[in-house]
Amino acid sequence: MQLYLSLSAYGGVSTREALTIFWNAGIRYVELAIGPRPDTDSAQAVEDFRQQGMVYRAHHAFVCSARHYPFNLAQPQDWKYFERLADYLASIGVTAYSVHGGNFCKTTERVLAYTTFVENIHRLHRVCLMRGIVLGVETMYPTLTNSTVENLLDNASELAQFCQDVPQVKIVLDLAHLNIWRDKTEILLNEWLGLPPEKLLEIHISDNDGRQDIHSRITDNTWWLSQITNFPKGIPLVLESRLNRLPVSVVQQEYDRIVALIVSF
Repeated sequence: MQLYLSLSAYGGVSTREALTIFWNAGIRYVELAIGPRPDTDSAQAVEDFRQQGMVYRAHHAFVCSARHYPFNLAQPQDWKYFERLADYLASIGVTAYSVHGGNFCKTTERVLAYTTFVENIHRLHRVCLMRGIVLGVETMYPTLTNSTVENLLDNASELAQFCQDVPQVKIVLDLAHLNIWRDKTEILLNEWLGLPPEKLLEIHISDNDGRQDIHSRITDNTWWLSQITNFPKGIPLVLESRLNRLPVSVVQQEYDRIVALIVSF
């Protein structure tokens, strides 16, 4: 089993500081993500640890320079940016990259946002494919009722439609996101875990209160634990529970605890 630790789990510090904590905790599988502070040393830090043996995946608008570039794939995009991004990923040996489903203002028609999103994913898939990178799209979650935006892919029917519309792109199952789905059931979770392994890129794991994506730690009451035996074999897991500012010993204990928890089932 490959358990990656997301850089989003240790936000608020430089990339080098976060990677140093991970390395000293014995963690060798890391997913590049938003969370660390952008700085001029970010790319060099990633390269330095890569040369020591750290293995990377990458997720959405990850930090790789002194400036952060957020994006929303339900809107028109700067494709020169994605070409540079994909070139960078290829240069550090990353072969798996995942993105969020887009979001849209509640005053916008959902079908228009979805159509733009699908068009962008087709194009991003081509950009990645040309560089030997496998693209995945993450399952999203319903926003709170007072939010001004909604997420695409926040329900089972739209996700199923997306799988039909873009069959060449893999799916990232975020189990914490599914905990917020309004039609959440263990049967539904089991159905998505039953996707052919070649359709899944990775599985993101953390916990929340069922209302917001707060990336809390996994406990004995985490709703998907009963389904661990149904996890598809050979699919990497990405731990996203927040460990900000904690010492090396605690990061190592938490990572090892999750490994032992999953292996025990």
